[in-house]
Amino acid sequence: MADTPKNIVIIGGSLAGLMHGVMAKRLGHNVHILEQSPQSHRAGHGAGITAGPQALEFFAEYDLYKEPFSIDCQGVQFIDRSSRVMRFWKRPMQMTSWSTLYYRLRANFDGLESEYCPEPPTVTEKEGRATYAPGKRVVDISETDGSVIVECEDLINGGRESFRGDLVIAADGSNSTSRRILLPEVRRPYAGYVAWRGTVPESEISEETRKIFDSRVTMHGMHRSYIVIYIIPGEQGSLQPGERLLNFVWYYNFDQKSDEFADIMTDKDGNRHLNTLPIGKLREEVWEKQKARGKLVMPPSVAELIDKTRQPFISSISDSIAPRASYFNGKLLLVGDAFALFRPHVALSANQAAMHCLLSKRLLEGEISVAEWEDHVTHYGNKTRLLSNVIGNYAQFGGWTFVATLFRYLLVLISQALPSLRK
Repeated sequence: MADTPKNIVIIGGSLAGLMHGVMAKRLGHNVHILEQSPQSHRAGHGAGITAGPQALEFFAEYDLYKEPFSIDCQGVQFIDRSSRVMRFWKRPMQMTSWSTLYYRLRANFDGLESEYCPEPPTVTEKEGRATYAPGKRVVDISETDGSVIVECEDLINGGRESFRGDLVIAADGSNSTSRRILLPEVRRPYAGYVAWRGTVPESEISEETRKIFDSRVTMHGMHRSYIVIYIIPGEQGSLQPGERLLNFVWYYNFDQKSDEFADIMTDKDGNRHLNTLPIGKLREEVWEKQKARGKLVMPPSVAELIDKTRQPFISSISDSIAPRASYFNGKLLLVGDAFALFRPHVALSANQAAMHCLLSKRLLEGEISVAEWEDHVTHYGNKTRLLSNVIGNYAQFGGWTFVATLFRYLLVLISQALPSLRK
């Protein structure tokens, strides 16, 4: 337990914010999470997640619920047009979902009961206070008398509130308001393609197709496009075969200035979306047109999955990284996607959040300085972001676009390796 508990304000109550909240309150600090969404019980994002090594390390240390939350995956298989396996890359992974992790973290942070975690773990005496405040939209951040002040608009009750923190952790995701306040010049440039995403219950897929996708991440490449398919937990986080979900991410190129791009990002109500067109808002005729394209080039197993998807959604692909991760003399830390947004090809967003959290623990315990913390997260963010760009540009564009990105990635690796080589 901390000798002198800090008042820690966390902006953003998704995975990165909750990881930091669980860690800090276990150290004995008092934590106040400010989440813009007015709901504590959040609808699933329909998103699969790879639990990387740092994410698994985090849950092994901090998850007191102790029930499995992920599905074993043997590796990655590449299939051809007839669904025949052309190559297999043995790489054990753990696959899970946003909803499963969100409710697991809420159970550990503030004891939220849910169908995912009906009996949250008991709070220990050494833990600090934990408050999860929904409906708080951040409008300003400033430093006063050695503390950071976060000013919010209350979306539930109206009015404004201010929260004072000895430490503020900005974990408000890829559309970070915190980053926009601190660094208005940082942008998320469109990469030139989108991800069509969706899930289908295992029970609705033919036995033949289920066998193809079972226990492996499956990839199928097409001209300037590819699709990734894997199994994630089902409703209430079920890991039982037959109750799980088949999750897919299908990358497809669209010119940002084209009429078609504007069309696919316009929802049922006529609203144009910049980054994500959410579940339930995709117009049926748009999805039917995209499905027809897929059937012309996809294996029957993949086409079946696409055809049976009921509520697809779209994300335009982008990436970004802030030039710094600490502000106000280390009293505010920018973490997770708010600091570095990767294209999803590397599947390391949750892992980055966990890595930041594990480093933040060392910072709070005095093992490393703010400068050392920032050096670690910046190195990881720069190289991983560029790696995600290399993979995306190779698959979607090839040619000089890919070569130029690969060259930049190699330069970053060399520049990061040089200080170690000189020692």
